[in-house]
Amino acid sequence: MNESDAQRIIRLLEEIRDAQRLQLERQAQAIDTQRAALAAQRERFAGLGARAESAQTVGDQAQRVLAGSAQLVRSARVLLFIAIPFAILLLAFVVWMLFARLAG
Repeated sequence: MNESDAQRIIRLLEEIRDAQRLQLERQAQAIDTQRAALAAQRERFAGLGARAESAQTVGDQAQRVLAGSAQLVRSARVLLFIAIPFAILLLAFVVWMLFARLAG
């Protein structure tokens, strides 16, 4: 092996070394990009969890409102079944009193 062959081998080894360094730098950049994407994904996931809890709270409130309105409707029906017959009886009594007063 002569001097020019040695220089050529050294140059090739340096090119291989430089290419490996470049590849390692690119891999490091890709890993950093993946870390950033993973962090953003985790933040979005945490936000979704908070929104899901908020939606659950809204759903619970809606159920309470519906239960209250159902109770109100039941109470109104009972009142209606009591108030209507009482109003009819009261009206009949007033009409009977008017006829009794006009006749007598």
